[in-house]
Amino acid sequence: MPTEVQLAVRVRGRHPWFYRKMVRKPARPLPAGEPVRVVDRDGAFVGVGFYNNRSELALRMLSRGEVDDADLYLRALLEAAIDLRESTLRLPDVTDAYRLVHAEGDGFPGLVLDRIGDALVAQVFSRCMHERMEPIGQALARRYPRARLLLTADRDAAAREGFVPPPPVRAQSTEVTEHGARFEVVPGHGHKTGFFADQRDNRQIVHRLAGGRAVLDLCCHAGGFAVHAARGGAKRVVAVDLDEAAVAMTRDNAARNRVRVDARHGDAFDVLRRAGTGEHDFIVLDPPKWIAGKSAIEAGLPRYLDLNRAAFAKLGSGGLLVTCSCSGALAPDRFEAMVRQAAAEAGRDARVLFRRGAGPDHPVALECPETSYLKVLVLQVR
Repeated sequence: MPTEVQLAVRVRGRHPWFYRKMVRKPARPLPAGEPVRVVDRDGAFVGVGFYNNRSELALRMLSRGEVDDADLYLRALLEAAIDLRESTLRLPDVTDAYRLVHAEGDGFPGLVLDRIGDALVAQVFSRCMHERMEPIGQALARRYPRARLLLTADRDAAAREGFVPPPPVRAQSTEVTEHGARFEVVPGHGHKTGFFADQRDNRQIVHRLAGGRAVLDLCCHAGGFAVHAARGGAKRVVAVDLDEAAVAMTRDNAARNRVRVDARHGDAFDVLRRAGTGEHDFIVLDPPKWIAGKSAIEAGLPRYLDLNRAAFAKLGSGGLLVTCSCSGALAPDRFEAMVRQAAAEAGRDARVLFRRGAGPDHPVALECPETSYLKVLVLQVR
């Protein structure tokens, strides 16, 4: 039976996170990341979670019921997560790049796991999951005996949680397919786990809307939006990234798909500044995570505003804009308010065609809204 830890608060809802000030100090020191039985201030049973006195986020819930063996419980959760992707959503029918485990959205506190071609890439954000990667890895090896298992960690999270991040994984490229398009990527390298599987369904929207248009894909990474736009019949596609390796990858992926994409090294702001009004009638903005946490909102939001204002200013009537933010700390209503302000400052009226997020392989836990992070608006300038 796990050690009991008492909260300093009465629990009403089911949110899975409790910060240090909400948890009473245990009578004896507990190993960081250890499973514990949780009761609230009044002694009412809350569930089983993982305790870490090293972290400001001191308690992450695992279950609202009793759990005798956390590893066995996680193994069952892993099988359920895989079954959702492969049997219910049938993602292998259209791609071999998708998220297998989406942190609390699948009941795993602080772990994401992506399938990227022949690789399975885990990214760890919590001490408790770091401590349990060996049995999780063994279960994955049994389920996917030919896959490469790659372990990465968010270094800021490792410092906060008190664990040593694993060494960098060896750079080895692989090919993934997505709705008939092929991409060569490097699992475990670059942004996130190496490929933005969360934008898969949004790239399909771009594919559908790009026909006959002049497309500008800014912050293009591996060229996902650019390649799908070209495959969708765009008359011209320009893809830009500040990372020269991303530009080279985009060129290679365009050639791999036998489509024409003008991939350029450059800064998104400079490119928009130099572009003529109406030169591009379809602009995609998918910048990196400019807001790392709530404390960074006021500093990061002006960058989003400037980029969107510049894009609106260059689009003529009927032009399309796909604008994204992967900053989880930026709430959807504030993101949309920023886009509204950007359009107003550019002197443009626009209408929303789609409000989107990540695909269903990134399920959002109703009790943990933080599992929803990606915001995508598809707009038409009027």
